[in-house]
Amino acid sequence: MIKNYITKSINRPKLFYILIIILAFTFLQSNMCFAKDPITVGKGIWINIWNYPANPEIYCTYLKSKGIDTIYLQVSRSNTPAIKDPIKLNKVIAAAHNNDIKVIGWSYVFLKNPLQDAQKFIQTISYKTPSGDSLDGTAADIEEVTNSQAIETFAKAVRKHVGNSYPLIAITFSPVLKRADPRHYAWKTIANNFDIIAPMTYWHGFVKLRSEKGAYDYTTETIAKIKEFTQKDNIKIHLIGDGQKTSKQEITGFLKAASEHGINAGVSLYPWYVPKEHQVETLGKFEL
Repeated sequence: MIKNYITKSINRPKLFYILIIILAFTFLQSNMCFAKDPITVGKGIWINIWNYPANPEIYCTYLKSKGIDTIYLQVSRSNTPAIKDPIKLNKVIAAAHNNDIKVIGWSYVFLKNPLQDAQKFIQTISYKTPSGDSLDGTAADIEEVTNSQAIETFAKAVRKHVGNSYPLIAITFSPVLKRADPRHYAWKTIANNFDIIAPMTYWHGFVKLRSEKGAYDYTTETIAKIKEFTQKDNIKIHLIGDGQKTSKQEITGFLKAASEHGINAGVSLYPWYVPKEHQVETLGKFEL
């Protein structure tokens, strides 16, 4: 009896530490289970309201076969209904989800009347197809009125409705551009009210940047300035790459910059009408 008691006493500290390790490991595992990637993680193609695919099923099957897992589909502008074309939208959502592709809806919000824009945006978030399906996320394209008051009024009205867990995405200019100067483009307000920033990283309009190095440099500067202007090194960034007649080499430079600078919320291309095969191929082969 005495021998057993001594042995147990000696082993108690050891057992205590083992229990602590087990509990800590369990806690970390449970937290990891609840940690979700941003909804925009992955590789995507953008579509505007004038260029919905004629045959969504064929289009989505093609994208999926090339490694594309997200469609960014414009559903409205401030001067249209909240859902401009519900019949076409329903078909795209169905085809995309049949191919395990996410659909992020986006709206060009003028923010001349931010509360009205917010109401339309909320309608988009709440929209259900006849089969009960819905968009996987929503993004606001902020290009017209860009002051802090308008952006915050819009974002807070939406947030009040959707709650803190719903991911809000802001489509922005690249901060490299003069029009995105923080003196009149409210970067801090956007960062404080949206979960993901998706800059339009369009380098091809500058002739001198039409190369792999040019695209790489422009993308690198875009990432750096977003962190500088928002004063958030850990801000979630989704890069929208230039698909306006861009070459394989340019897209490679864009993707290389995304990889080397730790882009944490996915990459995509905004094409000229429809993406070229080499653009989809290059994006699809990119390893995040």
